[in-house]
Amino acid sequence: MTVRAPQRWLPELVSVVQALLVLGPALGPGVVVAYDMPWSPDARWTPFVLGQDTPAPRVVPSDAVMVLLGKVLGAGLAQSIVLVAILVGLALGAVALSDELAPGMGVAGRCACAVAAVWNPFVSERLVIGQWVVVLGLAVLPWALRATLRALGGKGSLYAVGLALLVAGVGGVNTVVIVSLAVIPVVLGAFLTQRSRRATQVLALAVAVTIGASAVWALPSLLAGARVSGESAEAFAPTSDTPLGVWGSLLSGGGFWNGASHPDARGVPLIAVLAALLSVAAVACLAVELRRHRQWLLTVPILVGATLVVLSALPLTRALWTVLVTDVPGGGALRDSQKLLAIWVLGIALGTGLLLDRVLATVPRSLAGPVTVGTIGLILLLSPQMFWGIGGRLDAVRVPEGYRAAAGHLSALPPGEVGLLPWNQYRRYAWNDSRVSLTLGPRVIDQLVLFDDSLPLREQSVAGESPRSARVSARIAGGTTPVAALGAEGVRYLAAELDTGLDLDVEAVRGAGRVVVDDPTLLVVDMGSRDVHPIPAGWAGWVGWLLSALTGVALITWGVVGSVGRRLPTGLLTFRP
Repeated sequence: MTVRAPQRWLPELVSVVQALLVLGPALGPGVVVAYDMPWSPDARWTPFVLGQDTPAPRVVPSDAVMVLLGKVLGAGLAQSIVLVAILVGLALGAVALSDELAPGMGVAGRCACAVAAVWNPFVSERLVIGQWVVVLGLAVLPWALRATLRALGGKGSLYAVGLALLVAGVGGVNTVVIVSLAVIPVVLGAFLTQRSRRATQVLALAVAVTIGASAVWALPSLLAGARVSGESAEAFAPTSDTPLGVWGSLLSGGGFWNGASHPDARGVPLIAVLAALLSVAAVACLAVELRRHRQWLLTVPILVGATLVVLSALPLTRALWTVLVTDVPGGGALRDSQKLLAIWVLGIALGTGLLLDRVLATVPRSLAGPVTVGTIGLILLLSPQMFWGIGGRLDAVRVPEGYRAAAGHLSALPPGEVGLLPWNQYRRYAWNDSRVSLTLGPRVIDQLVLFDDSLPLREQSVAGESPRSARVSARIAGGTTPVAALGAEGVRYLAAELDTGLDLDVEAVRGAGRVVVDDPTLLVVDMGSRDVHPIPAGWAGWVGWLLSALTGVALITWGVVGSVGRRLPTGLLTFRP
C-alpha cells in the first residue's frame, strides 16, 4: 500500500474542512434561499429556468443545470454538493496552479494558498448575496489558466482547456466573463509572440468553446438589442467596504457594490490595513516568481482585469466605462465590474502561498510551525465572518409544503400567463426567517410568469429587460392598483405570495376572479383572460440552447473518443485505405 506524501493530501484535507466550516448550516436539510440564490425546492423546467420568459435571459444555463441535478439527487442535496464542490475546487485549483508556477513549494505554502483562495472578502461578499455563479467563475479560473499554460507549453491537452471553458459556460454570463477574460488574453499573448501552431490551436478552441457555451444567453440578448442604462452602470460601480476607501477595499479583494454584503470586520481599521498590506506583499511575491520563471503570460490577464476595474472606478474614466457598458453590444455583461477582480484575488492567494514558502526557507526549522500557524491564522482573522455559514447568513430552510403544493397546482392548470404579486422581485419570506431573497415564483411555477424584474436599490431602481413589466410598473406609478395593472396587461392568473414582508391588498386579489388556490403562503386567482402572449425569447432562445448543447456534446464526445483511443492498441483507430 502506497502512502501519499503530506504535500498531496494535507491541502486536500484543508480544502474540504474549510468548505464545511464556511458553509456550515447551509448544508442542513432543505435549501438555501438568499438574495440572488432562491434555490427551488422542486426541480421544474419552468420558462424562467429555460430563459424563455425574457428577451435577455440571466439565469441560463445555470438554473437549468441545477434543475437537472435536482431531478437526479433532490434539490437540497444538489445544492449542497454544488456549493461544497465550488469551494473545494477553488482551493485545490489555486494549489494546482501554484504547483505549475512553483513546483517546489512546500506543504505549508500550498495549504496557505488553499485557505487564502477561499477565505477572503470576494468569496464572502458574493456568497452572502447568493451569487454562487461568480464564485464558480473564480473556482474555474485557476484550472482554466493551468490547462491553458500547460497546453501552450506542450505539457497538457487542448481538451482540458475546452473542458474548463465549458464548465465556465454552465455558470452563465458572469462565469464566462470571469474565465474568458483571463484565458483568452493569455492565449492571444502567446499567439502574437510565438506564432506557433499550438498557440493557434488553443486560441481557436478557446474562442469556439466560449462562443458556443455562451450562445444560450448571448444569442437572444444580442438579437433583442438588450441595453442597460447609464444609471445602471453607476449603480454597479465598486464601492468602499473598508475605511481605506474604494481603492484600499479593491486592493484586498473587496469593494463589492452591494453594501448589504459588506462584513462588519472589514470596517475595523487594523483589519483593513493588514488585509491591504498582505495583498500587496503577496502580489509582489507572485510578480517576482513569475519573472524568475519567465511566466509573463500570466501577468496579461491580471493587467486586463485590473485595467477594467480601474476604468469603472476612476472618476476620470467613468464616462468612458459607461459608454462601454451601455452602448457596446454585450457590454452590459461588464456592468458589475468588481467581479473582474477575481484574477487579482487568485493572484493574492498564489502570492500568499509563495510568500509563506519563501519566509519558511529563511527561518530556523523550530520556527516553521509557529510561522505557518500565524500566517494561516492571519488569513482567517482578516475574514472572521466566514465561519459557519458566513456568520449564519447562509442557512438551509424547508420551504412550506403548502407553498410547494400550491405552486404545483398552478403549474398543472390550463396554460395562461401568471401575474406575480407583490410587485417587487425581492421577498422576506416569514418561513425563511425574513431573510432577503428573490422570489421563488418563476422558479417553481411552470407557466409564463410576469413579474417585476427591476432591481430596487437604496437610492434608485435599475430597470429590467421586460418591456411588459416596465408597462405594469408605469401604470402602478401612475396610480393604478397592481391588480388592475396586471389585468390590463392581459394575464390570466394572479399569484399572490403571502407573508413576504411586503404590502399586499389580499382582498383585491380575491375579488379579481375565481380563487383556484388558497394557501396561507400562496393565493391564486383565475381572472379568465385568454390572451396569448408570445414567448419573449422566441426562436433565438431555442437556437441558443441548441448551439450550446451541441458545443457540450461535441466536446464531451471528443474527450470520450480520446480516452478510448488511448486505451486501445497503438494504431487501432488509424484509418488505412
